[in-house]
Amino acid sequence: MDKSKVANFADDSTVYATEDNALKLLTLLNKETSVILNWFKINEMKSNDDKCHLIMSNTNKNYTSKGFIYLGNKFIESEETVDLLGVKIDNKLNFSEHVNKLIKKGNQKLHALARISRYLCKDKLKLIMRAFIESQFNYCPLIWMFHNRVINNKINRLHERALRVVYKNDQLTFQQLLEKDKSVTIHDRNLRRLAIEMYKVKNHLVPLPVQELFSESISTYKLRNERRWEVPRVKTENFGKETIRYRGITTWELVPKYIKESKTLSIFKAKIKEWKPHGCTCRLCKQYIFNLGYI
Repeated sequence: MDKSKVANFADDSTVYATEDNALKLLTLLNKETSVILNWFKINEMKSNDDKCHLIMSNTNKNYTSKGFIYLGNKFIESEETVDLLGVKIDNKLNFSEHVNKLIKKGNQKLHALARISRYLCKDKLKLIMRAFIESQFNYCPLIWMFHNRVINNKINRLHERALRVVYKNDQLTFQQLLEKDKSVTIHDRNLRRLAIEMYKVKNHLVPLPVQELFSESISTYKLRNERRWEVPRVKTENFGKETIRYRGITTWELVPKYIKESKTLSIFKAKIKEWKPHGCTCRLCKQYIFNLGYI
């Protein structure tokens, strides 16, 4: 396969490619898909047509996200959203539908917890909240964590209501409840996970495709604040700033030196649990000031 790549996980195979023209992209995917089907045939294997999907994402208004490709004698139309390994991917790559689904599940479980809360002690309530509500946001957060502010507010409201059920308190603010729980917001927790991923990148503990997202900076001078990676040039939040490739580097720069220099991954994970990512400039961490907007 010359111009496309294949991502494999167990028995799941995903062909992906990039082109600046929708027709070129569809032609390429048609060609590459036929190569895979031929390989299946030679090796006495068969694809499951019902589980084959097509999605096209774009950032160009003149670039259509509609089309189809042939899979043998069957054609597959492009879809607005597809499920891939438990993550709902949309053609705008904003993951709104996926995160809203997580919030809906969390709300359903919170309602159940609230109904039985009078019969349980605080420790049992906290255990159930961790296992059945907060855990909704534990799967692949680095994929969907830079969603919009509206969704982030929904997550925070769910988290706040869950803490109120656990501590049976309607007077404390969300921040006070977090302090009482000795925890942080879901987004801050995800930033910690991003820092863990960057530690693994730094020490070459990640798969090659992830490692290749980050280019090490080359400097002939030993500077005190020297960057380890080159920060990619981006235009706006929607066109590059809210990506792992950009945000991973800027998040890593916020991590204190004594944590960065941890000798092992397990030590780093233990230390990062106490870190609060103050100074993050992603859109979810910006504060709103009346008459000024988000800063």
